[in-house]
Amino acid sequence: MLGMLTFVPRILTATALSLLLAACSAATTDSEQTSTTAPPPASTATSTEAPTITTLGGQPDSPCLVGDRPFSTSGVISAFGGATGDAAQVSSLRAGSHPGCERVVVDLLTADGAPAGSIGLVGVEYDEEVGIVRINLPESVSRTAVADSRFDGTLADRAYVVRTTAGHLAIDIHVAAGAGIALRAFEVDAPSRIVVDLRPNPEASPVRGATVGDGVVVIEPGPGPATAPLSVAGYSRAFEANVIVRLHETRDSPPIAETVTTATDWVEVWGEFQVALAAIPDQQFELFVGSESPRDGTPQGAWLSIDPTVTDPPDPDDA
Repeated sequence: MLGMLTFVPRILTATALSLLLAACSAATTDSEQTSTTAPPPASTATSTEAPTITTLGGQPDSPCLVGDRPFSTSGVISAFGGATGDAAQVSSLRAGSHPGCERVVVDLLTADGAPAGSIGLVGVEYDEEVGIVRINLPESVSRTAVADSRFDGTLADRAYVVRTTAGHLAIDIHVAAGAGIALRAFEVDAPSRIVVDLRPNPEASPVRGATVGDGVVVIEPGPGPATAPLSVAGYSRAFEANVIVRLHETRDSPPIAETVTTATDWVEVWGEFQVALAAIPDQQFELFVGSESPRDGTPQGAWLSIDPTVTDPPDPDDA
């Protein structure tokens, strides 16, 4: 039986955020000057470089390296914000490259379109295998003027605004495949913005990256061996949120199995989906994840080559 499952990366609960906030201060300052003008709604935003901060000594420093905030390499990165906040919408996603680091900034507005003064509880976590930084936004941030953005850096590659299976919005920053990073995340006030700093980490394993296709991002499965049940998960902007998963012997052959699921959104932002394939071929096969064009039925999506691992059942005599 195929069906919707809870999507990964993990989603921090409000209780977990409260505990983390009790352990660390959310008060931050930053002299970076930013724009808070919301661009017109679009599926893709152009990245804008964040300005360089100049220290009191007059020498330019990379803003994404200065200060005493620590960098982390995996798991829960930080939690910040407050019990209440006036931020209600994301106005832009932008990134800037600096010597030795990159900075991604999320600009926020109030419901009336004014620069936000504060934000509710935010949790940030990092999946170091795939290379995804997830910013879990509070429920009060329910609108966005941008659904995704492509960056020009060597560390931060893309960002997606995603409606999670829990119903709230999250922002996923995708690290460029092959990079290894450390990161930190925090809030900057006056006006309120979310900042994520990334720097190269030579001790980190290179991230494998997600598979990006036409209207779909496949986070799992990744390359390499696979076993049943096979989890197929990611997010999509397919027409009417319908996501098709098909198994093929080759890409030119007819499908040998097919299932259809529904993503959590498609009109405003990317919608999460996940299915579990109970049975898969015992030899290499091709996996299609995507949709069919509403105009002519042409498949639109991503292809993955899957190489199953066949394991023998345990011997009862060894039990």
